[in-house]
Amino acid sequence: MRIQNLFLLRFILLFLLGLTIYDNIHADDPPVIINRSHEVHEVGGKKYYFHAVLKGQTLFSIARAYGVTVEDIKAENPELEHGLRYDQLIKIPYFEEPHEKEKEDYIEHKVRRRETLFGISQEYDVSVEELLKHNPEARKGLQVNQVIRIPVEPEVEEVKHKTYEVSAGETFYSLSRKFDVSVEDIINMNPELEGVLKAGETIKLPYHAKLDPAEEIDEKKPVYVYEEDIVKHEVELWDRSYCQEPDLKEQYNVALLIPLFLEDLEEYYENDEPLPVNHRSLTFLEFYEGVLIALDSVKQFGANINLHVYDVCQDTTKAREVLNKPEFREMDFIIGSFFSETLSLVAEFAERHGISVVSPFLQDASQLSFYSNVFQFTPSLTTQLEDLADYIAYKYPTQNIILVHNNQPGVANIISDFNNRLNKQIGEKRYFADSLNLARVNGYYFDESLVGERATNVRVFNDSLLHYFQPPAGRQHEYSRDEIIQYYLQRRNIEEAVLMEDSVSGIRERFSENRINVLVSLFGGEPAVSNYIRELSLLSDTFDITVFGVPQWRNYRNLEIDHLQDVNAHIISPDFVDYSDRNVQDFVKTYRDKYNNEPGTYAFKGVETGFYFMNALMTYGREFYKCIHQLNQQGDYNSIKFRKTAGKNFGWENTRATIYTYDNYRIIDIRSPVFVDR
Repeated sequence: MRIQNLFLLRFILLFLLGLTIYDNIHADDPPVIINRSHEVHEVGGKKYYFHAVLKGQTLFSIARAYGVTVEDIKAENPELEHGLRYDQLIKIPYFEEPHEKEKEDYIEHKVRRRETLFGISQEYDVSVEELLKHNPEARKGLQVNQVIRIPVEPEVEEVKHKTYEVSAGETFYSLSRKFDVSVEDIINMNPELEGVLKAGETIKLPYHAKLDPAEEIDEKKPVYVYEEDIVKHEVELWDRSYCQEPDLKEQYNVALLIPLFLEDLEEYYENDEPLPVNHRSLTFLEFYEGVLIALDSVKQFGANINLHVYDVCQDTTKAREVLNKPEFREMDFIIGSFFSETLSLVAEFAERHGISVVSPFLQDASQLSFYSNVFQFTPSLTTQLEDLADYIAYKYPTQNIILVHNNQPGVANIISDFNNRLNKQIGEKRYFADSLNLARVNGYYFDESLVGERATNVRVFNDSLLHYFQPPAGRQHEYSRDEIIQYYLQRRNIEEAVLMEDSVSGIRERFSENRINVLVSLFGGEPAVSNYIRELSLLSDTFDITVFGVPQWRNYRNLEIDHLQDVNAHIISPDFVDYSDRNVQDFVKTYRDKYNNEPGTYAFKGVETGFYFMNALMTYGREFYKCIHQLNQQGDYNSIKFRKTAGKNFGWENTRATIYTYDNYRIIDIRSPVFVDR
């Protein structure tokens, strides 16, 4: 049933921590007064103003008051790397002549109605992060007629070039031979490729390249772009012509199908009794509150979205009642259902009416095999392990890797798939990219293995391995070069241990004294894991150890952080909250102010889910899935990134998984720019 009864709604709001209806009208923030100093002091031969920071002031507002840039101030105050503080005294550089740098490096843009930061970033071809860097006040939302500074790069004359789409198996070297150009010219014209080519991507070639006219791409013609992702399926991701001129509406309707179990509240309402804190109606309250905060945020960016809330849980009868409501066909997007029993009903209905659906909590990727319109927000364990295998192969290809498990029933296939993927990835890393002969002539650099000074993705077998190759027993005949290459690609690179059979002392016998011992630990059970980590910590003074654990470990309260740090423990997780992030801090403050409570995991998932998809609707309309490629490029290293699980008839899965570690008693995302791994 839809939430319509005002008395019942009032009761729910009272017990559900004071949920409030948001007001769409936002008053302008009062201007911050800058206490500008006019006294110049000389320190170390340089002249400065000394400025005392007041509450509410930002580096941008201070810089504007003194006629300098934020970068000028940061250069003279290294401590600002940790943020601007109230009552801080900072140095402002004094320039003898008027400082015209700001005028030269920026143009001003006046915000129009319904404009968003992302839209402005697309108009001027700058990133959202760059706009926020130069306009920190924009984090609070855009106002009509607000002036935004757009950083401008010096104009560079466009070099005439030809455009070509890379085919599978092509390399910089093969292209240089094919089109009679040098490898250096191709790399210099495509610095964004960072020395790696992918099938389907478009590259520039020198204008003198001997390119068949039929192979040249017309850059003005709308094309489909393909991206080869982790599972190596080539999937159509976005329609460039649609994304440039999306079909937008003035107003959007979003349905939230959330389990509120309203029928359970009637007895408390009738008897005027307080609701128990562990009542199941409160289970997903935080998610609801997070969605409401996300809704408020996108409205500040000019979105016109109506949120319709329905009480839907595992009950298929109740779900059908909601789906049969006439207004439900007018929905532009659906959040939910939260349970597999009703998700299939919702997805089937939505696909018939061209509506996309997000499943916020379910992790079973098999559901995506049936519905192309379903987005799975929480990555499956398989996807998380794929990410882990790729990271370990990249970070530790030559170290002593030991896969530890307990032969758990039901997960043998998962462990086997992980083992095969990791082994294959490591084999490719150990299959050296360059021959020594080639390196002596020109010098190459590939996959962080420095041999010379040039970048390439030419994969040539390392001739030194031919000399040291020892044929397996019984096959002493002369091997061909190709057979030896295949041997190195297919050989097993990983030790395997069963903890309940080998114990830690048995695993210790496989340790290396001169390499990092990487223990990929695919098992759970708090007593077993606690004892395992404790025993390994006793060996950490003798051996270099790095342990990787599965998501269950994050819920174990008896794991001592000292022991986790001793073994350099890393844990994979589908969710991670970086409390040092500015956006996270803003959300926590807003949540505390509005609900007088600390946000939990569900609250963060609610605001992430709501903001991502409401922003997608606002920017690209109901068919935002055509622009997933663009949406995936927004944000930072830890952003939401969706991919098709297989072909175009399959659903979408969020591939954002986190690997975090313990650093000086802090939990740190290893991919964070501020984290430096040992």
